[in-house]
Amino acid sequence: MIELQSGGNIKLNSDYINITIEWDHPLINKDDIDTSAFLLNDQGKVRSDADFIFYNQPNSTDNSVKLSSDTNKQSYAVNLTNIPPDIHKVAFAIVIHSNSDFGSAKRIRLNIEGITHYQPITQGMKEKALIMGQLYRHQGNWKFKALGQGYNGGLAPLATGYGVDIAEKPTDDTTSPSHNDQASQSSTSGATSQASPSKPIDLEKRLQEKAPRLINLAKPIKVCLEKKQLTDVKAKVAFVLDASGSMTNQFKEGNVQAALDRITTLAVQFDDDEALELWAFADKFKKYADVSLDNLDDYIEELTKKTKKKGFFSSMISEVIEGLGFGNNEPPVISDIIKNYQTSNLPAYIIFITDGGIYKDREIEKLIKQAADYPIFWQFVGLGGSNYGILERLDDLAGRTVDNADFFPIDDFKKVQDQELYDRLLNEFPGWLREAKRVGIIS
Repeated sequence: MIELQSGGNIKLNSDYINITIEWDHPLINKDDIDTSAFLLNDQGKVRSDADFIFYNQPNSTDNSVKLSSDTNKQSYAVNLTNIPPDIHKVAFAIVIHSNSDFGSAKRIRLNIEGITHYQPITQGMKEKALIMGQLYRHQGNWKFKALGQGYNGGLAPLATGYGVDIAEKPTDDTTSPSHNDQASQSSTSGATSQASPSKPIDLEKRLQEKAPRLINLAKPIKVCLEKKQLTDVKAKVAFVLDASGSMTNQFKEGNVQAALDRITTLAVQFDDDEALELWAFADKFKKYADVSLDNLDDYIEELTKKTKKKGFFSSMISEVIEGLGFGNNEPPVISDIIKNYQTSNLPAYIIFITDGGIYKDREIEKLIKQAADYPIFWQFVGLGGSNYGILERLDDLAGRTVDNADFFPIDDFKKVQDQELYDRLLNEFPGWLREAKRVGIIS
């Protein structure tokens, strides 16, 4: 293999490469060092946060870059043919999360399997972030350039420099922050709303006590709230569930419980009372008992217990939830939610799950416009369906005081990665908070 020096480059003759960054640093443990990759446009910036590949978002959305970890090394499987044409570079970096720096490292090394390796000189370095090198397009080919460029401040400033929506929060120099402390809330900008006067809960501890099966959700939720600058924001959180007949398989396959698990866990951290208010609808609607970590495990099973005795899982014509009917009738439940939250002293964040089949577009549009004057934000999510009607046109809905609604579809809630899900669920909520505050809808 060819050994590169800083500034050296090499042409890549393979469409599939494996890049490994390994280290030997006697002063830090394995949890205090990580690598990351950034898919960059011709301006040297990420197109969106999805182009930031790291421990909580290990795959690019196009699967062109996939991260895997092992003791004292991390590897990237790169499919160069899958990298979108508007991506011109892919940068690879290594960062330290503790108070140590790269000057104390015995060895930092990057290998491109079967092609080249590179070991920068780190002696005397005071930086905590090191850009090891980058893939880049050159005259229709891909090349790799060794850099060894130090970057002050760690992961958050590095990511911000590449255009990732992260702001850094000062940490106590006497402590060693974990992964999640690197991407956190800015003290000068971001979403502003009612903040909890009490210390935020320790979500990981709460899950360990009451729902250990969901402990892996704590870190992506924390990273997302910090990245979106929502750590100190408190809100009412509600879940609206489509229980029309076409949702039968979504209930049967566990997708509804999977959605409820992940959204309730978010609500525990985000909601003012650590619970989730829940409505379900078909032809009719009903508000059910609040969901919390105490009753989450069997919530959907209990909700559908009576209908299952009537052949719920074996007959497509059975009601999903007894007493609600079979069809799609969204306006009454939307209207009830507006009445419930229109005078709330906290923002209301509504997650509305549906598999489509929407046809009452005019009524829904009228209600969403009406709700724009109240402290209510609607996050509609399509779950494995079609014919979403007005929901697909929410961004173009004129005549509102503020843009108060967002929509995205997901085929399978169980398969989407946690970090991607939370990023998408909270994509437009921070912007709505800022605008709602600016016009006086919330204080």
